[in-house]
Amino acid sequence: MRRLLFAVLAFGAVTVQPAFATDYEPKLDNLIETYIQPQTSAFAETTAKLPDAVRAVCSTADAASVETFKTAYSETVRDFAHVHFLRFGPLLDNDRLSRLAFLPDPRGITQRQIRKLLASEDKDALSAGTLKDKSVAVQGLTALELLAFDKNSAVRLGQEGKDKAFTCGYALAISENLAEMAAEIAEGWQDPDGYSAVLLTAEGGNERFHTSKEALESVFNVLVTGLIIARDQDVLPALGTGKDKAKATRFPFSRSGNSVVYLVGELRGVQEALGALDLMDLTPNDFVWIYNAVDFEFGNAVGLLEALQPPLRQSFEDGDAYDKVTVVAITLKSLRDTIALELAGALELAGGFNALDGD
Repeated sequence: MRRLLFAVLAFGAVTVQPAFATDYEPKLDNLIETYIQPQTSAFAETTAKLPDAVRAVCSTADAASVETFKTAYSETVRDFAHVHFLRFGPLLDNDRLSRLAFLPDPRGITQRQIRKLLASEDKDALSAGTLKDKSVAVQGLTALELLAFDKNSAVRLGQEGKDKAFTCGYALAISENLAEMAAEIAEGWQDPDGYSAVLLTAEGGNERFHTSKEALESVFNVLVTGLIIARDQDVLPALGTGKDKAKATRFPFSRSGNSVVYLVGELRGVQEALGALDLMDLTPNDFVWIYNAVDFEFGNAVGLLEALQPPLRQSFEDGDAYDKVTVVAITLKSLRDTIALELAGALELAGGFNALDGD
C-alpha cells in the first residue's frame, strides 16, 4: 500500500484562550450558510434527478434519453465534487463518503466486485434498501459509471442484451441510494442541532471543540486535505513518472468523460469555501496579498483544466495536455503550501504534517 503524505493542520494540546481571544464563530457561520448548506442542497437536488434519468434510458435508449442520463450523471459528479472535501459531520456519518464514490481505486476493486455481482445476479443489488448494506465499492457514483459507460465513454445502460433487466434494476438501486444519501447530507447540514451546532458552539464548550479557533483549524484541515487529495490522488497517478508512463484511466471519472468536470469542481469548491470564511479582516496587512495570490493560482489551474478536451482517455496523449496537467499539479502544491503554511501562519492557526494512508 502506497502512503500519501498529506499536509494537514495538526492539533496539539488544548490551551486556555485569553479573554480577548478572537471569536471565529461568525466566520464559521458564514461558511455554513453561504457555502455548505447551498452546495449540499444543490447536490441533493441534482442527485434526485438520477433515478428518473435511469428509468428513461432503460425504458427507451434513444438519443434524447441517453443525453438526459449523461447530463444528469455529469451534473451529479460536478456537485459531488463541490462537497466531497467537506470531510466531517454528515458526509462521514454512516460511511457516506465511500458509499457515494469509492475513490481512489487503483486495484480495480469496484470492477471485480461488480463482475461477481452481475454474474450471480444478486437480488440484494436491486433495492436501495439492501444495496446500502453491501460493499461500499458497489453502491456509488463509481459503480454506476462502470455499469452505465463503456471504455470509450459512451452510454451503454439500457442497451439490449440478456443482462439488461438486471443491470437496469441495479443502476436504479444505485441512483436511488445516491439520492437518499445526498438528501441525508443536506438535511444534516440544515439541522440546527446537527454538525453545524458542533462548529458553532465551541466557545460554549462541546465534546469536539473547546474554542472556535479549534473549530476553524479543523475547517482549515479539511480545505488543505482537499487540495492534497486533488493533487496526490486525482492528478499525480494519471501523470505517472513521465509522459510515456501516463495513465489517463487513473483520472477520477475518466470512464464517463467527466474527469475535467470533477477536477474543476473540487478546485472551485475549495476556493469558494475558503472565500466563504471571509478571513481577510482578521489577516495582518502584510499578508492580505495571499488572497489575491490564491485566487490567481486557482484561476490558472482551472483554466488549464478547462482547456483540456474530454474525454481524457482519448485526448490525454494529444498536444500539450500532459504538460498542462503537470502545471496543475505544481499549482496545487503551491496552493497547499500557501494556505497551510503562510495563511495559517498569518492567522496564527496551528499547522503541521500528518501522514495518512492512501491507495
